[in-house]
Amino acid sequence: MKKIPTWIIIVVVIGLLIASKFIFFSKKEEKSASQNKNKTNMPVAANYYVVTSSGFSNDIFTTGKIGALNQIDIIPEVNGKVTAIYFKEGEMVTKGSALIKLNDADLQAQLLKSKTQSKLSEQKLERLKKLLAINGISQEELDVQENELNGYKADQAFIAAQLAKTNITAPFTGVVGLKNISEGSFVNSTTPIASLVQVKPLYVEFSVPEKYISLFKKGLPVSFSNENTGGAQTYSATIYAIEPRVDEMTKTIKARAMYNGNQDFYPGSFVKVFVNLREPKNVLMVPTQAVIPTLKGQKVILSKNGVATETMITIGVRTDEKIQVLEGLNAGDTVITTGLLSIRKDSKLKLLKAGN
Repeated sequence: MKKIPTWIIIVVVIGLLIASKFIFFSKKEEKSASQNKNKTNMPVAANYYVVTSSGFSNDIFTTGKIGALNQIDIIPEVNGKVTAIYFKEGEMVTKGSALIKLNDADLQAQLLKSKTQSKLSEQKLERLKKLLAINGISQEELDVQENELNGYKADQAFIAAQLAKTNITAPFTGVVGLKNISEGSFVNSTTPIASLVQVKPLYVEFSVPEKYISLFKKGLPVSFSNENTGGAQTYSATIYAIEPRVDEMTKTIKARAMYNGNQDFYPGSFVKVFVNLREPKNVLMVPTQAVIPTLKGQKVILSKNGVATETMITIGVRTDEKIQVLEGLNAGDTVITTGLLSIRKDSKLKLLKAGN
């Protein structure tokens, strides 16, 4: 019998190995593909929340301060010696009442001189008018004399304005503070004489986070308490002004609420403020964990007929557990709240537990 060559045996063995490899791995790939297909078709288990319209309220606790609508440091406009002080420290003064009198003897003398010159100039003008009527003078001479008289009148007006500055009066009704001068003191335009503070009505100034912009409005009632009055008692005020910009450092909005009560407060006092922000109509709220941030905004995953879909939303204010949805959802929509990382668009869903 003829012996089979060795190289033929080697070729046959190699061929059998290659054939077995294709057969084995082909079955393995088919099995793996079948498993992946079954895995893809398996529904993803997740909890859900059914969107409903409901009443919404949000309470804010913050700190603030009492402020006066008007408060100034009384400072003279002109230099001079104090000749009279008409107020008592800590007393109430009315608008327009005299507070301080400065020496005005030099101004009175200047005014008297100007009035005398003005009178003489007026008499001369009358004589020139008679001469002009008979062509005794030219019109130019009469005009020069009229300008001279007008100049004297302007000087009188200026001196009268300076005299008015020597009488310091209260620009508004309020309480005068402690005085810093005495009669005989020399004061100038940098000398603080005393403070004047309007004590009623007062305002409460406070700030809230910018996320409450949509609910923060004029006319909103607030409550506040002050430790100097016992702390437990609260007082009511009404927001009358809101800063039209957000503070870049604190990201808050500043507001002032008017207080017209009878309780006495010191401007600058620290207070605790309570604001109840209420939305008058029903709103849509979803759990915080259901909202997914994206580069274009926020989105949620909905379940429609057991299939996952994505929708972009516009959000409003936040609470500890929920977020207000302004646009993108309707009442009755089913929002997915768990397993969000495992869910893709068009994934089949198995809804487990409904959230509140």
